[in-house]
Amino acid sequence: MKRFYLFILSFGLLLTLSLTASGANLDGVRIVVDGEPLDAAAAYISSDGVTMAPLRAVAEALGCEVTWDAAGRTVSITSAPEEEAPRYSGLVVLDPGHGGEAEGASYGGVQEKDLNLSIATQAARLLEEAGVTVVMTRTDDSDVDLYARTDLANTLGADLFVSVHCNANVDHDDVTGIYTCAYSEGTNGWRLAQLLHQTMRQATGADDFGMEPRPNLAVLRTSLMPASLVECGFMSTPSELDMLVRPEYQARLAQGIADGILAYLAQ
Repeated sequence: MKRFYLFILSFGLLLTLSLTASGANLDGVRIVVDGEPLDAAAAYISSDGVTMAPLRAVAEALGCEVTWDAAGRTVSITSAPEEEAPRYSGLVVLDPGHGGEAEGASYGGVQEKDLNLSIATQAARLLEEAGVTVVMTRTDDSDVDLYARTDLANTLGADLFVSVHCNANVDHDDVTGIYTCAYSEGTNGWRLAQLLHQTMRQATGADDFGMEPRPNLAVLRTSLMPASLVECGFMSTPSELDMLVRPEYQARLAQGIADGILAYLAQ
């Protein structure tokens, strides 16, 4: 069994193909493109050991357009234009819960305020990369008055408000999962909470701790725009705390938050 590699460079396009020869001039050459066999019966190995493959079949299998200029005896290979990632617009206020002397939950030497800030900061970056304008209620370990958080969003005329937290249960150390809430069911804020709940679980594979209306929460009650609060997991459960402190898991949580917000903005 011989393996050959065919390189084609044309108009800045480099194609790398894995060609498997099963015997010169006998069974021809089997061509596999991105793991898929290519029906290219004309491929073969010449008597002097050169691997020959049909240019059009190979290039088109890679999504390229192939044209032939008979006068100039020139083959032109043009790669398909890459689809641009969708761009979003809107102003979103992200609220990393707690901060300063308001530490939030604390377990195993880990403070909730720090987790909230890390996750929210990463979500903000993802949203900005997608074209969304993001304002954060805090960008460092500072005290922010509870009502000042929504005052900021209301003053800016934000499109969405999302408060990022981590959960805790003082009675049980084995509960896990993503939890989201909004002021009341049937509202735009509730729809936002539903999308966040779905995308955060999809991004992380985390358990489902459910959703509920929380009209008593100040940041939900005083927001003039659709608002939701997310709980990224239970710090009081050792196995989930171990996940929450991992940078790669925080990145997945941030991706889930960004995905939920973008899904709402795309409606």
